[in-house]
Amino acid sequence: MKTVFQTKIVRYVALPLIVTLSLIILGGGWYFSDVLEKDGLTIDNEPGDFLVKITEVNEDAITLQQIKGVETEENLRISALWGISNDESYGQLGEIILVNKDSVIREFKILEGEFNPGDHARLDRTAYPHDPYSAHKLDYSEIMIDAPLGEIGAWIVEADSDNWAILVHGRTDNKDSSLKIIDDLHDLNVNSMTIDYRNDDNAPPSKSGYYEFGTTEWEDLEAAVQYAISAGAKTIFLVGYSMGGGIVVNYQLRSNLSQHTTAIILEAPMLHFGRTIDKGAEERSVPAPITYAAKMLASVRFGVNWNAMDYLSNANEIDVPVLLIHGEADDTVPVETSIEFANTIPHLVELHTYAEVGHVSVWNWYPDEYTKLIKEFIESFR
Repeated sequence: MKTVFQTKIVRYVALPLIVTLSLIILGGGWYFSDVLEKDGLTIDNEPGDFLVKITEVNEDAITLQQIKGVETEENLRISALWGISNDESYGQLGEIILVNKDSVIREFKILEGEFNPGDHARLDRTAYPHDPYSAHKLDYSEIMIDAPLGEIGAWIVEADSDNWAILVHGRTDNKDSSLKIIDDLHDLNVNSMTIDYRNDDNAPPSKSGYYEFGTTEWEDLEAAVQYAISAGAKTIFLVGYSMGGGIVVNYQLRSNLSQHTTAIILEAPMLHFGRTIDKGAEERSVPAPITYAAKMLASVRFGVNWNAMDYLSNANEIDVPVLLIHGEADDTVPVETSIEFANTIPHLVELHTYAEVGHVSVWNWYPDEYTKLIKEFIESFR
């Protein structure tokens, strides 16, 4: 039985300790909620920093050097297909030829303009420049679609069929992300529509002023689907990358037009924003109690509705076939969420995961296999 003295000791020692720990968690949570806002919620349509310097270039090889003081560009030393741009010219990087102490020599093909020694540039997952014609010599039209908040932009590459694919890019990305496969869709005689959505450069802002990870953006996809139906679409494939995958899945869960969907193609889909934030916090070595506090504070400060951004809980309501592709080394969207999605509806989901591949980069590592997966999946509905 505790004495009065012992009780006082516990009170005077434990209480200040609890208060101190609470203040640390609250303070850390407040700080990390600021990081969450800046890195996750805040609209960002800028192309990103230049991360490499060109030191030598010829017709089929280029020598690149990491810019000192800038965050490491890991893809520089990964032997996969990347684009390279200095905002005026565009090229493709192929296999690594030689790695030196402070530079990398890679296979190179110029696609637009020219590069010179001394130029600074950035690497790009798209690996093609700007638009369907520049990338693949495909004629296309740029249209505006009436959406709930105002008009949104879209590219349309027409085909001689009533088959349509609607492509939805990820957070901080843009329509360029579709350039990896729209030539394949054209080969399959599928009309492609690549859309903007709220907060893009060619679209109105959201009411919150933040990305909303599919909870509202699905309405813009619905407007695009309505356009396709009005244009005669009978077979509709929805394609979503990263946050665009979350938009596609929430559309399928909520839209009155979802019965028109034939099938879905997803790469690294953001299916549970809360677990995506947990992944980011883990990458930053943020303790779990501080992450929890940050998420609660984000609800109060920025209006984040974590439950509304959880599409995994309703995965069993998806009723169309899904081709799901995800890199196992994804440090943005946890591959575990895709595995859980596939395990919930295994009769509908064809899951392909790839060791060592990062976020939305499977095509870059394995372009031929990626193209084959897309083509075989779509052809199975003919």
